[in-house]
Amino acid sequence: MCYNCFMKNLSDIHKYIRIEFIIWFFVLCLVVTGVRVHRHNKAKELVTYQLFMPDVDGIIVGSPVKFMGVQVGYVDKIKIISNDVYLKIVITAKDLVLPKGSIATVEFSGMGGSKSLEVYPPTEESTASKKLIAVQSPKRLNDSLTLLSQMFDKIDSIMGRMSFFANEADINDMSKGVEDIQSNMNMFDGMIKRRDK
Repeated sequence: MCYNCFMKNLSDIHKYIRIEFIIWFFVLCLVVTGVRVHRHNKAKELVTYQLFMPDVDGIIVGSPVKFMGVQVGYVDKIKIISNDVYLKIVITAKDLVLPKGSIATVEFSGMGGSKSLEVYPPTEESTASKKLIAVQSPKRLNDSLTLLSQMFDKIDSIMGRMSFFANEADINDMSKGVEDIQSNMNMFDGMIKRRDK
């Protein structure tokens, strides 16, 4: 008889445990649903922009979005569509609306080579394009080397012109200047030798 009472009590305890488990599971579901609804409502309040760029050069989901050097948001979505890359950016800075004709490009944002999407204020050219955000291709090392090569070509041409004018100038004046420099150097050498004695 005692055994049957014990089993009945154990069965009642299992019922209470199941009921408590169901209650806690229901409470947990309500909390998770509430958090998700709250996040969804917060996300709807944020301003988003959509861009199509020819090249994102290392931008990933979560990369910072900066406006004139100040972080104002992040990249939310990246997807390749045909020959372009679709970007969805979220602006987290309150009361910030990017001006029409702003220019977006990819830039380095850290010592480790991380990239950010940099947005610049509009120029006359970008405002004339009638796009909300104009896209500019990212600068690459190859572009810098090409610019450096062009700069050295210009310097070489300037040096060539200077040598032409130097040849045209009076050779005697130049040789006299060289002799003056040599005599000044000899005078300095003499002064140094006298001082060392």
